[in-house]
Amino acid sequence: MIRTYNDAILEQYGAFVVSTPTNFSVLNPTPFDIPLQWHIDPLRRSSGDFLNLLQRLDSLTFGPEGMPMDKWVFYDCAELPGFIYGFATPASELTPSERETFGVPDGYQGPVPFSMYIAIPMHEEGAWFGHNLASLNRTFPERNLHHLGSITKAVSLKAYGAERFFGATQWTSGAIHIHSKFGPLDLYTTYTPAHSMPETLTYGFPINDEVLRAAAGDPDIVLERPEPNLILDAEDIEGMKRLQEQIEDGGQVVLVNAPTYEDGRTLHSIHRES
Repeated sequence: MIRTYNDAILEQYGAFVVSTPTNFSVLNPTPFDIPLQWHIDPLRRSSGDFLNLLQRLDSLTFGPEGMPMDKWVFYDCAELPGFIYGFATPASELTPSERETFGVPDGYQGPVPFSMYIAIPMHEEGAWFGHNLASLNRTFPERNLHHLGSITKAVSLKAYGAERFFGATQWTSGAIHIHSKFGPLDLYTTYTPAHSMPETLTYGFPINDEVLRAAAGDPDIVLERPEPNLILDAEDIEGMKRLQEQIEDGGQVVLVNAPTYEDGRTLHSIHRES
């Protein structure tokens, strides 16, 4: 079993996966010896209530930021081509207030998701693109779900059998705190006009058990990181563009660690190699 920042999550919540039967055949159902409690088949009508609760989980996580997903995005981008993995609890273990917050249907006794990680397989063998990470740590602080997002992402990537990871996020996103736990991040873009939010970085990292265990919170694992030689302000668009030019000219740019904060500014530690 994996050691984490919050082992109580693995003790008190069960793992679920949403996948088609064909995709399920290539899933590792017991990543780090964590048993799978629920397999949800999106091709079955009986899965509808749970999939609606997944959308509610997404809305509770991202709704205040104006980023909730339509149901078709779940189906087209995750449930059919890839997986959704996370942790849940039976509806019977929710308080009346929690049932109301989720909008749990009357009579529903199935699992209610408290986290999920969506990843999509890429053409390159072993490569996966991270699409969505959601957890209700902040929504239900009384449940002590701290580090639920980090643990969910680490365990999910083990379940998917990922060997190389790619992701995209914004320089101002608090999720970089989670992504940076997987070690230094190779940057493929620092300014991305192809995205609806150009101030987006595209990053990647190689995956092995040491990386995943470190990200989940194993205290015995410390990942090596290069020394930073540049600090990038999360609002410095011209600085992003200069780094993008360096990448396009063949230079290597690495996001070294989680951001720091100073006088209301979000600062990122960068290592550049020409």
